[in-house]
Formats: sequence, C-alpha cells, structure tokens
Amino acid sequence: MNDAEVQEKLSTPGRDAALDGLRALAILRVITWHASGWPWTTWIISSVPAMFVVTGALLARSLQKASAFDTLRKRFKRLLLPLWFYSLTVYLLSLHFEVRTSAVWTFFLPFSQPTSLIASQWFTSAMWYLRAYVWVLVLAPFIYALTRRFKSLIPIAGIIAVVALAVWNIDTAGFGWAAGDILLYSTCTAAGMAWLVDGRPSPRTLHFAAIAFLAAACGWLLYRQPLDGVVNNDHVLHLFIGGFWTALLLHFPKTLSSFSTTAVSGFLNKYPLSIYLWHSMTAWIFWQLVPNKIPTNARVLLIVGLTFAALPAVTYIVGLFEHRKTGWLTFLQVSPRILLIAALVISINIGPLSRRLDFVRTPLNQPLPPSAAPKVVKIDIEDDVKKFLNSSSFKDDAWSIRESEMQTILDNRTKEMGLGQARAIVVTRDGRTWHGISGNMRTFDQPSLIGSLTKTFTTTLIMQLVDEGLLSLDDPVGGMGMGFKHSQITIRQLLTHTSGLSKYKTKNGYVAKGTTPTDVLRYVSEQPLRNPPGSYVDYSTSGFSLLGLILEQKTGRTFEDLLRSRITDPLGYQISTFRGDYGSIGFSTGGIMMTMDDLADWTRRYFFDRTTTKETWDWAMRDTTGMGAHGYCPCRNKEFLALGHIGGRTFASVDGDGTVVIIDTTGILVLDNYKKTQTFAQELRLVAGGGKKYLYP
Repeated sequence: MNDAEVQEKLSTPGRDAALDGLRALAILRVITWHASGWPWTTWIISSVPAMFVVTGALLARSLQKASAFDTLRKRFKRLLLPLWFYSLTVYLLSLHFEVRTSAVWTFFLPFSQPTSLIASQWFTSAMWYLRAYVWVLVLAPFIYALTRRFKSLIPIAGIIAVVALAVWNIDTAGFGWAAGDILLYSTCTAAGMAWLVDGRPSPRTLHFAAIAFLAAACGWLLYRQPLDGVVNNDHVLHLFIGGFWTALLLHFPKTLSSFSTTAVSGFLNKYPLSIYLWHSMTAWIFWQLVPNKIPTNARVLLIVGLTFAALPAVTYIVGLFEHRKTGWLTFLQVSPRILLIAALVISINIGPLSRRLDFVRTPLNQPLPPSAAPKVVKIDIEDDVKKFLNSSSFKDDAWSIRESEMQTILDNRTKEMGLGQARAIVVTRDGRTWHGISGNMRTFDQPSLIGSLTKTFTTTLIMQLVDEGLLSLDDPVGGMGMGFKHSQITIRQLLTHTSGLSKYKTKNGYVAKGTTPTDVLRYVSEQPLRNPPGSYVDYSTSGFSLLGLILEQKTGRTFEDLLRSRITDPLGYQISTFRGDYGSIGFSTGGIMMTMDDLADWTRRYFFDRTTTKETWDWAMRDTTGMGAHGYCPCRNKEFLALGHIGGRTFASVDGDGTVVIIDTTGILVLDNYKKTQTFAQELRLVAGGGKKYLYP
C-alpha cells in the first residue's frame, strides 16, 4: 500500500485498524499450529479468543447501525456460501472414499460438530470453530444487549462461568465441551463488544489485564495441566492465555495498525473464512507429498512454508465465494476455477497425486489432525454397576461383597456378549485376588491358548537381545538366510507393526496345520509390501513370525527354548507351545498356552512394572498399538487408562492403579465385542477399586 492508501485505511470511519492487525496475527498463528502440529505454538498469541474479541467488536459496530435481523442476515450471507462449498467438497470426498461422517446437516448448518474420517479427520476437526462461530452469531444480539447495559461486567461474569464449568468437570467432553466452547467464545465476543461500547481501555488498564491474565494462567497450571501440552485442550487456560496475549498486543495499537496496512494482513483480512476453512486441507496435502526422508524439523518448517505459499492460489479458487461484489457469480468468474477444480479431481483419482495421497489411512509421518476438542472416549458403565459403586457396600470396602458384584458382572457380560463360557481374574495392586467362572468354563488349573498375547513374550526376548547388544532396533532384517526380498525392513518396524508386510493368507482363509514360520517368510517375501516401511500402522502377525526367526538365527536356539530359559522357567510359569496348529501360525505370534494366574502375573510385570528387561523402552504408541501393547479406554487424546492385549478369546490388561484384569472365554472378544470387552474390563476394575488412574503415557 502507498501512503495515501494507508492513511485511508487508518481513517476509515468506525474501523479499528489495531483489531485488523490483531486478527491477521491470530490467523498466522492458527495456520502455523495446524500445519506444524507443534504444541508449543498454541502458547503464542492464543488465536481463537483473539479472533472472537475482534468478532465481538465488529458485531457491536454492525448492531449499532442496523437491526439484529439485518446484521445476522449479512453475516450468514457471507458465511454460508464459502462454508457450503467447502462442506460439499469434504462430504463428496467422504462418500467417494466410503468413510464415516456425521449427519449431512451438520456440514451445512454446523450447530453440531461436522465430522468425517476422511484424511484422518484433518478436513473436519478444525470446523469446531465454525460450530462455535454459528452459535455466537445467533447469540450475538442478546450478548450485545447485555453488554450495552452492564458493559465490562458481562465478560467478567463469563470468565467466572468458564472457570466454574471446568472446576465442576462439566466441560470435559461431548456436549459439555461444546457448551464450554460456546460460553468461552461468547465471553470473548462480549469482551470485544465492551471494547466498543465501553470505549477503548487505557494503556494502564490493558497493562493490568495482561498481568492479571498471566497470573491467572500460572495459577491454573498449578491446578491442572492441559492435555498433550496444547492450550486449546483446556477452556480456562485458553481463556487466560488468550486474554494475556490480546491485552498485551492491544497495548501497542500503533504497531498493530501499521501491520494491518501490510499486504500480508490485507490478504488475511480479506479472506479470513476461506483461509481458515481450506488451510488444514492444504497442509495435509503437503504432509502427504513432502518426503519423510527430510529431517523432521526441517520437514515441518518446509510444510508450514509451503502451506502459506499455497494459500493465495487456494483463495483464487475459493475466495470468490467469500469476497464477491455482486450477488451472483458470472460465467467468466467461475469457469477458470471450475477447470482448476476439475484438474485437481482428475489428478486425485487417476493422476500422479492419486499415488501419493491416502485419504483413508493415517501415516506415521504426519501430526495428528488439528485439535477440535480433547478426544475423550468414555466407557458406558451399566446402571446396576454404577448403583453398586455409589452404595455403602462398596464404600465399606468389604472384599467378599465386591467379589459377589464381580461375579454378577461376569455372568451378565458373558450372556450379553454371547461368549458361551467365561472365566476372569482380577488382582489389585495390594494383592487382593478374585477368580470367577461363568457357565461350564474350564477350571483355573487348566491352561488356555493366549493367542496374540504371545507377542508380549516375543517383544521381551527381542528387547533382551537389544539390552545385550546382539540386536539393534534399527537393524535391517537382511535376507533372513533365504534371499528375503524386503530386506530393508527394520526390527523396530516389525515390533511396531509398521513394516508394511503382507498378511499371510491361504486359499480357504485358514492357516493349514503344519504351516511353518519359514512358509510364512517365503510367502510374504513374494508379496508386494502393503505400504512403504515405517509409513503406516498395520497390525502384522507375519511380522512377529519374522521376529521369531530372527531370534533363532541370532542365538542358534529355538524360540521355545529361549522362551523357557529366559522367561517362563525363571518365573515359574507352566507353559506349552505349538507351531502351525489350531488354525494359527502359532510360534512367536500366538503359540503359547498357559494358566490364567501365570498370565495375570506376566501382565503386571510386562505392562505395569516393566521389569521383563534390564532397560525400559519407549512403547511408541500410535493410535492404540506398539511394542506388543494395545491401549484400552477410557482414553483422553493419546492417553490410555490401561495397557494390554487381546488374544482372540483371551484378554489381559492393567490400569494405572495397578489393577490386573484377565478375561478368558470360549467366545470371541474382538470384532463386534471389542468395545464391550473394554466396558467389561472397566466394570471389573472399578468394582475392585481401580479404573481411575491412566497408565499410558
């Protein structure tokens, strides 16, 4: 801009250039956080509170000049067309790739959070802002009326309400979290309205507010830390950090006003909605395209830079829907954009991009999607169990009464889940133990096949050799003595199910009796990799079969001999093993039979005490899988209440309280029963006195 244009912008009647500068800075920070996935960026210029303060000031200015109806009509007119175009794009992509979505109406009238599993939720997670914005628009006339009458008392009351919601744990997830969003950003909107109604605060007032918000944030951090170190994951902290940065920046109105006259700020303020809607999709594309061989931090910086660089091209295509001078778009305006969109659609489906963009799976080499809300997965406990947990019998801590309740849970769950017969063990951290049998299940002195729980023993043997320097996690497996074609795969990738190996299959879908580990090795060697090693988590029984062969080749001893001499004999476990039987590869993937009491002891040692090797190791959990472990809910973002594994018919886990739960059945605990199994285990934990403390990380 030249000097005349700058002066014109700064002198526009009713316009506050400092707020334009503040909004532009907030948008820059939002893009940086979403494109990088670096949690520390959320502590700098907490953006969404600042953007709603600006929204409040702009709404107040509009409501001073026009009726509430006209103000909302103009706002929704500007909002809905760009929103609908983006939502239609995401919804059609979701249908094309056959992924689950929320109800179609949420995409076009987002009073509830629109969600889609497309691109690991990257395309919809940031749309929580639109949900909050729509609600704030609807409430704006009421907020404005209250602010005109009570002025700064309204945002102060909002701050108190936000803190109260958090202290009472109302805003932890689901509807409570959404309500907390609306309250928080209505408070910020009221602050922006008070800015206009009450007059610009003095520098001294802003100075005091910044100090007060910073002190409040420090105090709140002593009370509660945000999940994953992300400010946005805690409403109160988001409010206090946002208030601090907003007050601090507005303390320098001339600097903000000067920044608002720059080309960058002008661009961001011209297309704020289009940039917000499309920047996450843009960043996701670059996360897919930029090679992961580049050092991590350099790769992140490159992706952030490319995202910023691409936004002008993106807004050329979509910005017309937001910033149009006439009510209708002409053919000359639309046609070049339609051609560009068609070219992109073709390249996604049959062009070069189709081989690089994976809209369905989640690669390891990109951050989790931009945060919409803490991802809290609760467990629905039966009403009868809740009633017992609130009863005097539970509070009296009589173990015999708790044993009776656990037996009731075992009987009810066995019947409800169609498990046939079942038995269970619960062991508390202080050693109290319960054994229960439902139906004609075998007694506890009889062993069971533990299936994939065998992988915990295999992982331990591998890590013992790593302790001893005989293996390195990043060693390539090599030719395996028979010209194995995928020799670049590493031991770490086999352990973490990221090798990309094909699944072992036969014509009838079953593993034939007598199948050997070498048969598996030859088969997967001839099959193409499902994906490049190290790029995706893809649970692999074949990979653990290879680990068993590696153990044998490195030591010159059989897997079974290593298992007994290094683990089970010293611990006094009675086991038997098999290969190629019971419709399974067996061996190092699922070939152990043992008693449930021994399995309970092993579960505590492996998942809780972590004493099965000299050195502890990083579980390297992504989603729920890593190093022979699965994470089980209740969950919060990347935190799991319990770690364990399911071996088809046998489940073993331990929570952060040290409560071990073993469930062994004649039915199937996975597939349709997977979520119910987690509920089953959590009910037993709670009745035993556990089920409260998270184990991972």
